Amino acid sequence: MTLSQEDGQLYYKLWLPLLDYVNKKYRVNRKLKGIATAKELDPAEVKKVANKLWADVAIIDDYLKENNDLPEDHRKIIQSWKRRVQGRFMMERHLKKGTIFISMEDGEVYQVSGIISSWEEMFFGAPMPLVIEATFMPFRDVIISDGLVMPYNILIGGGMKRMIKDSYMAAKKSGQIHRSL
Repeated sequence: MTLSQEDGQLYYKLWLPLLDYVNKKYRVNRKLKGIATAKELDPAEVKKVANKLWADVAIIDDYLKENNDLPEDHRKIIQSWKRRVQGRFMMERHLKKGTIFISMEDGEVYQVSGIISSWEEMFFGAPMPLVIEATFMPFRDVIISDGLVMPYNILIGGGMKRMIKDSYMAAKKSGQIHRSL
């Protein structure tokens, strides 16, 4: 599952200017100019800027104060990003309504939508489960990532695969899958 085309465009319309703000204000990467208008971006370079934001989400409040002309619904979406979840996750399976991720830190289970492409499309042919480092964030009534996902090239053995599957099944049975943040 992905966001609608309209919501996917809105996400980037809100996200990229916020990254520009962080980069300009904190001088994270002087080579990156105009993130919001760039034709091509190196994800590793953009991730450094995003890491600065995620290290201090109070930056979001500063951004919103300086951009008080944003529509209220846009402000609410950006403000909600302070509830992000970061870490290493196991990508367990793809479903019609999103992809299942299990946190390697606390075992929490998340159903995450793609922004423009589904997770299945982005990682087509990758062996499952797949270990990734990601930041998950709310977007309206679903969970998405910030688009800066780092996969690890780790093969998971049969015993671990069963444990991961069992974690998903237990969360499903008990209604403990996070579908929003």
